[in-house]
Amino acid sequence: MPMRLEHVVQENGNSNGHSSILKNGTANGAMPSLLNNSPHEADYFGSSKLEATRLIIQALHELEYPTAAAALEAESMCSIESADVAAFRTAVLNGRWADSERLLMEFELKAGTDVVTLKFLIRQQKFLELLEQRDLVSALGVLRGELSVLDYDTRQLHCLSSLMMCSSAEDLRDQAGWTGVEGNSRSELLRELQKYISPAVMIPEHRLATLLDQARQYEILKCTYHNFDGPVSLYTDHVCDRNQFPSITSHVLTDHTGEVWFVAFSNDGTKLASASKDLSVIIWDVATFKSIRVFHGHTDAVTSLAWSPDDTTLITCGLDHTVKLWDVQECVCLLTVPFGQPVTSCAWMQSGDEFLTGCLDIEKPITLWSIHGTTIHQWTDFRVFDLALTPDSKKIVAVCQDDKIRIYNRPDYKLTAEIQLQARMTSVSISKDSKYALVNISAKEVHLWDIDKIQLVRKCVGQQQSEFIIRSCFGGMADNFIVSGSEDASIYVWKKEDASLIEVLSGHTKGVNSVAWNPKNKYMFASASDDNTIRIWTNSA
Repeated sequence: MPMRLEHVVQENGNSNGHSSILKNGTANGAMPSLLNNSPHEADYFGSSKLEATRLIIQALHELEYPTAAAALEAESMCSIESADVAAFRTAVLNGRWADSERLLMEFELKAGTDVVTLKFLIRQQKFLELLEQRDLVSALGVLRGELSVLDYDTRQLHCLSSLMMCSSAEDLRDQAGWTGVEGNSRSELLRELQKYISPAVMIPEHRLATLLDQARQYEILKCTYHNFDGPVSLYTDHVCDRNQFPSITSHVLTDHTGEVWFVAFSNDGTKLASASKDLSVIIWDVATFKSIRVFHGHTDAVTSLAWSPDDTTLITCGLDHTVKLWDVQECVCLLTVPFGQPVTSCAWMQSGDEFLTGCLDIEKPITLWSIHGTTIHQWTDFRVFDLALTPDSKKIVAVCQDDKIRIYNRPDYKLTAEIQLQARMTSVSISKDSKYALVNISAKEVHLWDIDKIQLVRKCVGQQQSEFIIRSCFGGMADNFIVSGSEDASIYVWKKEDASLIEVLSGHTKGVNSVAWNPKNKYMFASASDDNTIRIWTNSA
């Protein structure tokens, strides 16, 4: 199968959607001298009055207020496009390729633009349309006489050549990933060409809407405690009240008789599970925070646990070299899997019929299991302190004893990244959008990694961590916060966007090992401590 076209844009939609022209437009698409010397160039609260007017006219057209747009054009004596720009738009949309190329070459282009690229894009469209019409002789002429002579992207030229073998117009569109003349390919071409034209000549589509969205994003960015799921109004500056942040202990859970090492809310947010050095696992009812289930079965400390996607089954891992599966409702152990070393971590596949384990056993540091205890896949030759699976089940992220982060793809199980750090890592957690990983470092840092780009994005500093396993999590409505335990008995909260420390919460009397945010309540999280307690944090007592 031929390679898919690299220069065919796949976005949907139309361009600016109108053909208004600048009054007294000039030949090269620039603004007329009359307006350059008019009051339009006066400041509009620090911005160009002319630019503001043109953007408003464009927005009125997009909002389907043509009468209002025409009235503003008449009163302001300006429009959003010159006659040549309107002619260029019409030429592209009507397939007049010679006119399109001629007019484009007269415009002011962005710095660094290669005009050969623009010519290639136009002629490529011409070639494809001729192929679609099954005019193979003319298409071959364009290929040899107009595209080849540009000496541009030999690989792409070979790809276009292979399309001559397509058996039908439908086959062409499928092979090229191209929508055809009856689709929106000409609008896509116009949009692609517009990227190279000076925005003063041809305003990018939806420009005012883009600026308004940027304004909203800025308001969110500068809001320290942003945890709001409603629309952000442009009428006033946006600020989330600090009192809405869950900084108050509403409950202290004291049923464990040993250090609490791990906590996790169920996916539906109605239950909380905790794992302890006292060998037990407790299930708590979030409505009352009363203990409703207690699992006994491990013969050493329970290190971690994970809820199944439907919250009916729980995996628990222990220093007793075992993993256990529990029926949550019946409080019955369904399966015990033995290992040669302590089991440090576990995670469920999205399907709910497979799960992963991380272990200090060098023979099976990561194993993919069926819920019946059958090995599906196994990795070897390293030891795992913690692992996490992205919510979309496409990546496995493991932090290992050799100070490496290993990332594996699903479903081919291939290693896609191996990152060497210079400090001991203790835990990893993944964002809801599957894009980011939090890694706790014994060098008193929490690292935020982009696991798509394999790039360290930010370092959160302040918490104390040197000897023990400390876990962190994302928090808030859109994972806006990074929350971590600490050996100094405090909980540290940073703003994810800039890693600024915004809260240090006190209450525990010994080190805080684990934190977990309720996935269904943006104003609640839990913390587990060596003081044998779990604290529930909300925004009201």
